[in-house]
Amino acid sequence: MPFVTQKERAMNTTRNKILVAIDFEEQSLNALEHSYELARLFDAELVLLYVIEVANVFGKLRSPDDYVKKVIEEAREKFDELEKLASTAKEGGSVKTTVLIEKGKPYEKIIETARDYEVLMIVMGKNSVSSAGKSHKFIGNNTMSVVRDAHCPVITIMDKTASPGKYTRILLPLDFTQQTKKQVQKAIEFGGYFGARIFVLSVVTGDNKVTKLLKQVQINQVKNAIQKHGIQCETEMIYEKDGVVADIALQYCQTIKADLIIIMTQQKKSFVNYYVGSTAQEIINSSHTPVLSIIPTAEFKPGVVTSMVDPLGLMKKNREEPED
Repeated sequence: MPFVTQKERAMNTTRNKILVAIDFEEQSLNALEHSYELARLFDAELVLLYVIEVANVFGKLRSPDDYVKKVIEEAREKFDELEKLASTAKEGGSVKTTVLIEKGKPYEKIIETARDYEVLMIVMGKNSVSSAGKSHKFIGNNTMSVVRDAHCPVITIMDKTASPGKYTRILLPLDFTQQTKKQVQKAIEFGGYFGARIFVLSVVTGDNKVTKLLKQVQINQVKNAIQKHGIQCETEMIYEKDGVVADIALQYCQTIKADLIIIMTQQKKSFVNYYVGSTAQEIINSSHTPVLSIIPTAEFKPGVVTSMVDPLGLMKKNREEPED
């Protein structure tokens, strides 16, 4: 299986593609298992990417020649391993697979490759793309950087599951900010593909009666919109004055035995870059259930959901409630 050049990569956009970040740690191999079913569902090609991290290597080696030799040897070893993984995917049911090995900063190469291939989504383990011989507890900086900057949905995986890639019970925790419309859009889109039941959750931490009433109206609107698309939907409002929203959502996730959580990850924008809200970050960080993260600027299929999601115009940008 030959290496793919930058030019070939840019031109290779004729088929749906799913990018899987591989570092051969357990979490990334779990992510690969999930990707097989996703590839079949979306009739997509898998792009397996391994990144050789080069930071600070020159100071640790005697010469640039030693460095080049080391990188080539590692690339050959990893390339052979990726070919074996690609063969496994094909044996599982005709999944076309491309293998890439890049050199540089892992999250930058993941973002770059995702854009070059115009992938549908990125699938990665929570401590994927870590440095050789090093592992990150819970979620590493590379994974969160990808979640923050990717132009497409990102599914993060921690644990091995009984039915990888088959999501039939989707948890949709909503905060009813302006981005809620797009979050609901994507939930409907994915719910339709998977034939899933969607569980909509709203956590109310204040005592304001008007806020409670408003959120009840909003959650009913969302339920109606989802059901009009032929998707089963259940709703739950949890009142916890001093509760932590992320903890409550994850507990509810276990209660309903959800196999996917869909969240909005970029809710605020600073002068430098997008900010992943604290609630979203904690859910991604702590969840043992796969998490599908979406950015507000993500492109959605036209005509899926329009004003039906918010017919009364209740989801406003300028609200008193915090976005996290």
